[in-house]
Amino acid sequence: MPKKEKAGFLLFLLLGTAFLLLTDFFLLDQKKAYAPPDTSNLKISQITGDDKKLTAALQQLGIRKTMEILLAESAGGSNFDCHQQAHKIGRIGYHIFKAEAFRQSDASCHSGAYHGAMETFLNEQGTENLASNIDKICKDFDTSFGQFECLHGVGHGVLAYLDYDLQQTVDECKKLNGSFAQNSCFGGMFMENILTAQGLGAGTGDHTTNWVKQDDPHFPCSIFDQEDILVQCYQMQTSWMLTLSKYSFEKVAAECQNAPKSLISTCFRSYGRDAAGTVLRNPSGIIEKCSLVADTYLNECIRGAQNVIIDFWGPNLQNQATELCKMVTKDDVKNACYSNLASRLPGLFESDPKIYSICNSFEPKYRQLCEW
Repeated sequence: MPKKEKAGFLLFLLLGTAFLLLTDFFLLDQKKAYAPPDTSNLKISQITGDDKKLTAALQQLGIRKTMEILLAESAGGSNFDCHQQAHKIGRIGYHIFKAEAFRQSDASCHSGAYHGAMETFLNEQGTENLASNIDKICKDFDTSFGQFECLHGVGHGVLAYLDYDLQQTVDECKKLNGSFAQNSCFGGMFMENILTAQGLGAGTGDHTTNWVKQDDPHFPCSIFDQEDILVQCYQMQTSWMLTLSKYSFEKVAAECQNAPKSLISTCFRSYGRDAAGTVLRNPSGIIEKCSLVADTYLNECIRGAQNVIIDFWGPNLQNQATELCKMVTKDDVKNACYSNLASRLPGLFESDPKIYSICNSFEPKYRQLCEW
């Protein structure tokens, strides 16, 4: 081969080799750029405030696995309350998985993922044909507990979608089919209203609510006269009372006595709900908070607290609620505690063995309460 041709051939080889090396380098760089995030040491609780990181994690792990990690990080909710983080997982999860988000979610962390998914669904779909749209989603839940949590999420989502117009949200909740659906929606609405006042709501940006007052611990309950709406309002209202009193349970116990007479018991049930949330459902802490309540309403305090334990775990409940009953010393309140738990079990589980397993954890003299 002539020298000139040989030199040209060598130059061609060198350029070709360089091109291939650059191509490999570029592709390797691209692979690195688009490589899925390493989730082996991922702390879900630390990234729920970062939409991009949480989106990447959900795309790789899915909602169910992400929730499993969050629940483990919270030590079953005993290290921190994972409900708000679960809301965020559900909100972003629906953006990614759409209706599949509801099937991937579960009841852990007080059903926060369900609630969050519902919030995004309503933000995208609006309230047109609300009843039929919600029926399609919530009817897929196999238990009354699951249906309640689904409908409760509607109240959160509708209020956020309507820019925290409480009266209009009441009207939308009334469009749902049946009192169970409507009351579940009212409860979610009132909870969302207070959470937003506390800076923890579902709305994005600088959403605020005008439906609380700094000088009235009973507002907005005080503007309603429909009994079922009043009940749902007072079942949440102590959260605002605690905010105003800088979390003085003594002051809130006194304030509940100022509720309308027919709703004092409901107010103390709400007190128990907040007591359980504040102490992360620790039975000893619940007993201590409820000891501030007059004996007349102690049963309501324990009941409200126990419902939080049950609702936090949902179908994953084992003996957590039973432990609270065991610590109650007054016989009538202990009996009421076990009765409430026994009455809730059929709504939680599809199978009898799970119900019987929990009933067998009751103190022997109370096991007969499970004999329906």
